[in-house]
Amino acid sequence: MPEQITVSEFLSETWDDYKSPTTSAFSKRMSHCRNTVLTLEEKLDMDRSGLNKMKKSIKALYNSVKRHVDNEGTLAENLDNLGRGRVDQEVEINEAFFKFSTVTKELAGSMNELVTKLNSMLLYPLDAFLKGDLKGVKGDMKKPFDKAWKDYEAKFGKIEKEKKQQAKEAHMHRAEVCGSEIAEEMEKERKVFQLQLCEYFLKVNEIKTKKGVDLLLHLVDYYRALTTFYQEGLKTINHFQSFIENLVIQLNQIKQQQNKERQQLIDLRDSLKETMTSYKEPTSATSKPHTGYSLHQLQGNKAHGCVRDGYLLKKSEGRIKKVWQKRKCIITGGLMFISHSDESKDPVKLNLLTCQVKLVPDDLVKRCFDLVSSSNNRTYHFQADDDKNMEEWISVLNNAKEEVLMQAFQSNSNTPALNQSVRELTASIIDRVRRLPGNNVCCDCSAPDPEWLSTNLGVLICLECCGIHRQLGVHISRTQSLVIDELGTSQLLIARVVGNGYFNDILEAKLDPSTKPTLSSPMDERLNFIKSKYEEHKYAIITCTYKEDLKQDLKQAILTHDINALLQVYAEGLDLMANLPDCENGETALHLAIEEEEGYPPHIVDFIIQNSSPNSLTTKTSDGNTVLHTCALGNKSECMKLLLRTKPELANIENADGKTALDIAQENDFQLCTDLLKAAIQGRKDVFENVNIDWDLMSEEPYYPEHFDSDDDLENTPERKQRSRPPSLITGLSDPQGSQNDLSGNRGPSAGPGSVPYTYSKPKKFVNQPGSKLRNSVRGYTLSIHNNTGTTNGGGVQTTPPVTETQDSSYSNAPPYVPPLPPRNKKQPAVPVGIGPGHSRNSSEPFSQKPTHKRTPSDPPPRPAPPEFRAIGIGAARPTSYRTRTQSTNDEDRGPITPPVIPSRQPVPDKETPPIPVPRPKKKVPIGLRCRALFDCEADNEDELTFNEGEMIIVLREEEDDWWEGEIEGNPGRRGLFPKTFVEPLSDQR
Repeated sequence: MPEQITVSEFLSETWDDYKSPTTSAFSKRMSHCRNTVLTLEEKLDMDRSGLNKMKKSIKALYNSVKRHVDNEGTLAENLDNLGRGRVDQEVEINEAFFKFSTVTKELAGSMNELVTKLNSMLLYPLDAFLKGDLKGVKGDMKKPFDKAWKDYEAKFGKIEKEKKQQAKEAHMHRAEVCGSEIAEEMEKERKVFQLQLCEYFLKVNEIKTKKGVDLLLHLVDYYRALTTFYQEGLKTINHFQSFIENLVIQLNQIKQQQNKERQQLIDLRDSLKETMTSYKEPTSATSKPHTGYSLHQLQGNKAHGCVRDGYLLKKSEGRIKKVWQKRKCIITGGLMFISHSDESKDPVKLNLLTCQVKLVPDDLVKRCFDLVSSSNNRTYHFQADDDKNMEEWISVLNNAKEEVLMQAFQSNSNTPALNQSVRELTASIIDRVRRLPGNNVCCDCSAPDPEWLSTNLGVLICLECCGIHRQLGVHISRTQSLVIDELGTSQLLIARVVGNGYFNDILEAKLDPSTKPTLSSPMDERLNFIKSKYEEHKYAIITCTYKEDLKQDLKQAILTHDINALLQVYAEGLDLMANLPDCENGETALHLAIEEEEGYPPHIVDFIIQNSSPNSLTTKTSDGNTVLHTCALGNKSECMKLLLRTKPELANIENADGKTALDIAQENDFQLCTDLLKAAIQGRKDVFENVNIDWDLMSEEPYYPEHFDSDDDLENTPERKQRSRPPSLITGLSDPQGSQNDLSGNRGPSAGPGSVPYTYSKPKKFVNQPGSKLRNSVRGYTLSIHNNTGTTNGGGVQTTPPVTETQDSSYSNAPPYVPPLPPRNKKQPAVPVGIGPGHSRNSSEPFSQKPTHKRTPSDPPPRPAPPEFRAIGIGAARPTSYRTRTQSTNDEDRGPITPPVIPSRQPVPDKETPPIPVPRPKKKVPIGLRCRALFDCEADNEDELTFNEGEMIIVLREEEDDWWEGEIEGNPGRRGLFPKTFVEPLSDQR
C-alpha cells in the first residue's frame, strides 16, 4: 500500500514549513499527501453510495407508512359507516364498530406523527447531506487539490530544468534539485497546495461527522419517537382492552341468539322442503338464483334442423291455479310463435335471439324446459310429450337461434341497417346496462340520464364529460353514443358487467364526495378531475407496494373471473399484458385469460385487450405462440373476434413452428375459427362486431297476480316494477309534483264499461284481538271490485249491499266488525272535463288492479285499506261467513263468487261530466274531546298515532274529515293522527 500521511502528521509538517521553509522537509511528503487524498476519495465514494441506498430505503419506508396511514383512515371511515344508520343491527354491534373506528383513527394519528418525524429527523437531513456535502460524483471534491498539485509539479519541473541547465553551462553535473534550495521560489505554490489539502481535510472531517455522529444522533431521536409511538399505542390499546373484554361477552350472547334464530330458520326450511316433495312440480327450479351468465349456451342436435311445427304443454302463470294448457308452437326464421287457446287470435311472437333455453333442475318428469325471453322479461314453461320430443324441441330452438346469429353476425356491414333481431338484442343489452347500479347518472359529474358509453371501461357519461374523455385519447377512453351509434354486441361486453357504481367504488375510493364535479361545474374543473381520475388514478386506493404482488393479484383476478379485482389492478397502474409469475412458458395475463375463458363470458379478455397497447398483443410465449394462436388451439372463437377486431394483423404472425393461427384452426377442423381468420386476412372487420354468448338479460322472474290464470294475452304481460310508497302519505313531506308523477306513471289503458277491475290494497298494520282465529289467516291484501252500476251522490261514497259468501269453517268465529280505514286526502279539486275520477284496465290485462278510491293527480294517494275482514261497505250488514283465499276464483262448479266490496268512487263515463258537488259544511270538533279506542291500531307513518283498545285519546285538532290529531291521555309524548272511526267519543267530558 502506498505510503500516506495522517492529519496529525500533515499538521506538524505544515507548521514546520510555515515557520522555517528552508529547513522543512514538507516537499518530501507531498506525494504521501496525494496518496492520502486518492484513498479518501475511494472511501467517500463508497459512503456516498451507501447513504444514497439508505435514503431510498427511508423514503420507501416513509411512503409505505404514509400509505398505511391513509389506508387506516379509510378503514376507520368504513368502520364508522358500518356503525351508522344500520337499524337492522344490535346496538352493541353499532357501538363496537364506532369504537373500533375511533381506536383505528387514534392509532393512525399516532402513526402519522411518527412518519412526520421520520421525514424531519432522518429523510430531510440525509437528503440535505447528500445534496450538499456529498454533492456530485467521485473526484469532484479533490479538483481544487489536483489543480494545486499540478501547479506545484509544473513550477517544480520548470525550476528543476533551469537549475540543471545552469549546472550544464557551468560544466557541472546535477542529478536532482533539493527542495530546500528552491523553497523560497516554490513558497507560493507550496502554500496553495497546503491550503487546498487543508480545505479537503476539513470537508472530509465534516462529512465524517455528519455521516457518523450526526446521523446516529438523528437515529437516536427517531427511535425515541418510535418508543413514544409504541408507548402511546400500547396506552390506547390498554384503554381499549376493557371494552374488548366486555364486547367479547356481548358478541357471544348475540351470536348465540343468531345461531338460535338460524337453527329455527333451518328447521322451518327443512320442514317446508319435506312438504314440497309431495308436489309433482317442485318450485326449487325457479328458486335458485342465477348469479351470472355463461359463454356457452345449450347446443342443439343439427339433425333436427331449424324449423318445427307442433304442440307443447304450456304452464299458466296463475299463483292460485297452475295448469298445463296445450298450445300450438311454430319455430321458423329465428322466431317462435305461440298460439292462444283461441287459435284465431294472432299468436305471440318471440325473437329467439333475445331468448335462452334453460333446462329445469329437479324436474320430476324430465320433460320440462323453460324459454327465457329478455325482451318480454318473462319465462315460458313448456312440457313435451316425452323425452325425445323435448330433446327435439330444445335442439330446434337452439339451432334456430344459432342460425339467425350466424346470419346476422356475418352479414356485410355495408347493408343499410342491421338485422332487426340483432337490433332487438342490442337494445335489450343496452336496457340492461342502463339498469346497472349508478348508470342512471354520469360517472364523472352525476348528470342524469347519460347517453355516452366508454366501451373500454364500461361506464356511462354525459355529453360534456364525453368531450373531455376524447381529449384524453383512445388509449385512455373510447367513447360511443348509445343513441346515435349502432353498437355491436362486442362493444357492450364490459359495460354489461362493470357499471358506474362498481367502477367508482374503485377509481373514486379516496375521493371526497364534496369535491366531485357536478352538472353545473365549469369545464376546467371537470377536465382536472377527469384527468386525475383516469390518467393518474389519483383517487384509487393502492393495495400493493411491489409490482410482483400486483401480478399475483392480476393472476388471481383472471383465475376467479373477478372483474372488480381486475379493475383494482388496472387502477394501481399495472400493465395488464405483463408476464405472470409461476407460468412455465412465459404466458402473459391475456394468454391465461383466454385459456381460462371456457364456460365464462369473455369480458375479462375484452378488458385486457382494450386497456393494453395494441402492439403488446403480439407478445409470444416461450413456445412462440401469440394470444391468437392460443385462441386457435382452444377453439375460442369469441375471444378470437375480440382480438381480430382490435388487431387483425395478428392473423399473419407465425409461431416457432412456422404456423399461423389459420393453419392451426384448419388442422383441428375448427370451422368458425377458420372462417374468422380468413375474414381477417381479407380485411372484413364486420364479422367481429358481435359475440354469441348468453347475456343473462332477465334480471328477475316476472310477477303475476293471484287471479291471473290465462295466457291468452301473453304478449301483454307487464314487466314487474319496483313500486315504492308515495311520500305524499306523510304530512310535511308531500310533493304535489312528485305525487303526480307517481300516479301518472302507474296508469294503464282505460277499461271498457263492462270490465271488472280488481284492487289489491296493502292493509294498515292491524293488531287482532286476543283469541282471534284470523290472526294467522288474514292475507296482506284485499280483493275489491268497482261498482260500475252505482251513481255518485254529491261526491260521496256509494255503498253497496252486503255480500253473503259460502261458509268456511276456518272463519266460523269471525271477530266483530271493524270499520275500514278512511283515506287521508286533501281538498278535492275540480275534475277536468272529459276525465273521470276513476280508472281501470281491460279485463284481459293481468294487472287490472287500481285503488277504488280515485284521486286527481294532485291528490295524495289513498291510505292503504285494512285487511279483508274490514273490506265491507260502510252501513253494510255483517256477513255470516267468510271464504278462504285459497279457492280458485274460476271454480265454475261452485258458482260465481263475489268478493267483499270496499266503498269506492264510481267511474264516470267519458261522454258525460258530473257537476262539481257542493261541499258539505264541516262540523267543528271540540278541542279536548275525550275518546276511547275501540280497536288496536299501529301507525303506518311517523305522523300517526299507535294505540291499543281501551286507551283514552284527547282530540287536539281535525286534520281531515276522517282524521283527527290527538294525544294519549296522561302521556302527551304519544301524539299523532288517527282515524276517527277507530274511536268512540265520550259524553262525560271532564
